[in-house]
This record gives sequence, C-alpha cells and structure tokens, in this order.
Amino acid sequence: MVRKSKPPSYRRFKVYIVSVVLGAIASGTALILFSLLVFILRLPVTQSGIFSLLAFGIGCLVAGFTAGAMKRQGGLGAGIRAALLFTVPVIVIGFVLGGFASEATPAVAEAADAAREGAPPAAITGVSSLNRIIIAILCGAIGGVFGVNKNGGF
Repeated sequence: MVRKSKPPSYRRFKVYIVSVVLGAIASGTALILFSLLVFILRLPVTQSGIFSLLAFGIGCLVAGFTAGAMKRQGGLGAGIRAALLFTVPVIVIGFVLGGFASEATPAVAEAADAAREGAPPAAITGVSSLNRIIIAILCGAIGGVFGVNKNGGF
C-alpha cells in the first residue's frame, strides 16, 4: 500500500491554521464570559467595548502562543503572523457587519455634536482597524515568545 505524503506547504500552514482556530475558540469563549459579566454586573453597553477588545487580544495571544509552541523556533515572527492571520477575518467581518464606517458617518457626527454641547456620548465608537492590527502584533509577539519558551512539548 502506497501512502501519499502531504505536500510540504500543508505542514507549513498547518501551524497557522491550528493557531488561528484555537485563537478564535479562546476569543469566543472570552466574549461569552465577558458578556455574562456585563449582564451580571449590569454594566452599561458602552462599557462592553473594552471587553470585546480584551477578548480580541486574548485570541491573538493564544494564536501567537500556539504558533510559537508548535514551531519551537522563531516565536516572535510566528506569533505575529498567526495573530495577523487571526485579525484579517475579524476586520473583514467587522467591515461587513458594521459597514465601512469612518468619522463622517451620521452616528459619529451626532456623538461629536453631543460631546461639544456637553452631553455624554450615546455610545463609544469602535476601535479602528489600525489599532486592532497594533494590538494583534503586540499580543501575537508576546504569545509567540511565551510559546517558544514554554517547557514540554505541544
């Protein structure tokens, strides 16, 4: 019986596929726990933005950690690549669901007008894609370095 070997590109991308999936699972779990926390503590919805950003950072950290632990070398680069691969679908889904919002959208303009008049803004605007990329790079790099330096196998 002849056993077909998988192409080398599969082995190279398997690390990132597994790390992105585990990052998504960690991020989803954190989102569920944080939404439960917001519900139990009866926090205003405007406070939930920081929790979603924290869940995103946790997902990038786990993706970077997994990539670093599986590769066992070059953790900084592997963690950053894994976190950026995790970030791309998040940004695309955000654009699809939220539209390509900019500072010229009516909701943001109304919030800015209300702030100028002294009224508290109705909602905190989302974090820009550039800020998400910066958070992904930092969390992925930290996770990748921790993953490479962890004791034991993966």
